[in-house]
Amino acid sequence: MKTIQRIYLYAVSLISMEVVLWGMIGLARSIFSDSSSGGVSQLSQALALILVGVPVFGIHWWAAQRSANQDEEERSSGVRALFLYAVLLGLLIPFSQNGLAVLNRLVTNLFNIPSSRALIGGYQSLSDNLIAALFNGFVAVYFLNILKKDWLEVSNKAALTLTRRIYRYIWVLYSLVMAIAGVNQILRYIFSLASIGGVYENALFANGLALTLVGIPLWVWAWKVVQDSLSDPAEKASLLRLGILYFFSLAGVIFVLSTTGIVINEFFQMLFDRNTFAAFFIAIDEPLAIAIPLGAVWAYYGHWLQRDLAALPSAPRRAALHRFYYYILSAIGLVTAFIGLSMLLAFIVDAALATSVYKSNRLAESLATLFVGLPLWLFTWQPMQAKALSDDEDAEQARRSIIRKIYLYLAIFAGVVGGMVAAVQLISLLFEALLGSLPNNFTRDLLNSLQMLILFGGLLTYHWQSLRRDGLLRSEIKGKKVDAISVLLLDTENGTLSNQLASLIGADDAEINLIPQNPTEEFPTADAAILPQSLLLDAPEMLRERIRQFNGSKLIITDEADDYFVMENVAQIKKSLLQLAEGEEIQRAKKSPGWMIAVYILAGMMALQILFFL
Repeated sequence: MKTIQRIYLYAVSLISMEVVLWGMIGLARSIFSDSSSGGVSQLSQALALILVGVPVFGIHWWAAQRSANQDEEERSSGVRALFLYAVLLGLLIPFSQNGLAVLNRLVTNLFNIPSSRALIGGYQSLSDNLIAALFNGFVAVYFLNILKKDWLEVSNKAALTLTRRIYRYIWVLYSLVMAIAGVNQILRYIFSLASIGGVYENALFANGLALTLVGIPLWVWAWKVVQDSLSDPAEKASLLRLGILYFFSLAGVIFVLSTTGIVINEFFQMLFDRNTFAAFFIAIDEPLAIAIPLGAVWAYYGHWLQRDLAALPSAPRRAALHRFYYYILSAIGLVTAFIGLSMLLAFIVDAALATSVYKSNRLAESLATLFVGLPLWLFTWQPMQAKALSDDEDAEQARRSIIRKIYLYLAIFAGVVGGMVAAVQLISLLFEALLGSLPNNFTRDLLNSLQMLILFGGLLTYHWQSLRRDGLLRSEIKGKKVDAISVLLLDTENGTLSNQLASLIGADDAEINLIPQNPTEEFPTADAAILPQSLLLDAPEMLRERIRQFNGSKLIITDEADDYFVMENVAQIKKSLLQLAEGEEIQRAKKSPGWMIAVYILAGMMALQILFFL
C-alpha cells in the first residue's frame, strides 16, 4: 500500500513540477520576448500552467517531504530515489540542450550561415535559451540539495546507489550519442567536399562542430565519473556496467558490419554497372560517416569489456560471458549469411531462367550480404565449436553452457519451421501442377521453394549434428569419470524430500551420489548432508551432536514447519508482525521448494568440484 502511495505522490510531484517550471519559463519568455506574435496566447498559457501547477505541486511535494522526514524507510525508498534522479535528468538535460542551442547558433553565425540552419534551436532566440537554462538550473540546484541531504541522512543507501548508477550511465549514453552525431555531421561535410558545396554542406560542419564541442567534453566528464566510481567493488562488479559495455560493443559492431555491407554492395554495383569511382565514393560517404565513429565506439568499449571480463575472479563465469558475446555475433552472422546465400541462389535461378527480374543490383546485394555474414559467422562460430569439441574440462563447460544450447536449439527451431514452410510451398506447387492449374512462373517458384527447403534442411542437419555430438562427447566423458560427491539425505518419516530429490537427480547428475540416511543412526563419511529445517528444530541432543561432528557441508532446507517462519529481512519481520496485529495469519514467502534449493546448492558444489558451469 505504501509503495502505491509513494508512486502516486512522486509521479504527481514530478509532472506538476514540470508544469510549473515550464509555466514560469513561458511567462519569462513572454515578458522578455521582442516578438509581439503570439504574446497574449503565450502569456495566457503560461499563467494557466502556473495557477494549476503550483497548488498541485505544493500539496503533493509537501506530503512527500513530510513522510520522508518522519520515516527513515520512506526517505530510503527506491521510489523517492528514482524521483530525485529523474527530476535531475529532466532538468539538467534541457539545461544542456539550451546551452547547445546557443552554441549551435553562434557557430552557424560565425560561418555566415542563417540561424535557421542550426540543428538545435534554429528558431529560438538567445533570451529563450537563457531563460530556460536559468530556470532549469535553479530548480536543479534545489533538488541537488535535497538529494545531498538524503545521501547524508539515509542509512540504507541501496536504492540511492542503484539509481545513481543508472543515472550516470544515462548521461554517458546521452553524451555519447551527441558526440557520435557531431562527428558524423563533420565527416559528412568532409566527404561532401568532393562535390559542389553550398549552405547545406557548410551547415553540416557547423552543426557537427557544435554537437562535438558539447558532446565530447560532456562524455569525457560522464565516463570519468563512472570510471572513478570503480574504486567501489560494488560498482565494478555491477551487472549494469557489464550490460552497458555489452550494449555499446554489440551496437558498434552491428552498425559497422551493416555499413560494411552497404559499402561492399556499392562496390559491386560499381563493378557491374561500370560506374566511376567518384560516384562510388559519393554513394558510400554517409555509411562511412556512420561507420567511423561507431567503429571507434566498438573499439573503445570492446577494449573495456575485455578488460572487465579478464578481471573477473571466476574463470567459469569469465568463460561464460565470453561465450555470450561470441554466440550473439555468431547468430547475427549466421542469419546474415543464410539470407545472403538464399538471395544469391534466387538470383541464380532468375538468371538461369532469364526472367524479367534479372538485375545486377540483386547480385550485388546478395554478395554483399553473404560477404558480411559468412566471415562473421566463421570467425565467431569456429572458436566456440573448436572449444566444444576438445576433450578438456573447459570443453565440458562449453558443451553444457546454456548459451550454447539456446543457440543450437534456436537454429534447429528455425530449420524445422522454415523447412516446414518451404515444404508446404513446394508440395502446394506440385499439387497445383498435378491438378492441371499450372501457376505463373511455376519453374522459378518451384526452384526457389526447393532451394529454401535445402537451405533450411542444411541448417537443421548441421546444428542437430552439433547438438548430438555434444551429447555423445558428454556421455564418453561421464563414462571415464570416477569422481562423485556423496551426499547424505536426512528426512522425516512423513517427508517427501527423498522422493523429490531422487526423481530430480537422475542419470544426468551421475556426479551426485545421493545416500538416504536415517537420522537415528551414525553418519558415514560424506561430502555433504541435506537437513530439513523441521528436523533440526526438534532434533534430539544425540542428532545435534552428530551434526556438529559431521565434517562435510551442511545444506539446510526451509520447509513448512508449523509455527516456524523464516524471515529474510527486517522488512518481512515488520510485515509479519502487522499481519499478526490485525488478526491475520502470517503469509509464508513464496519461494522455490526446499528440494529445488537443495538441487541448486548441490549443482553449485558440483560446479566447484569439477569446474562445471551452467
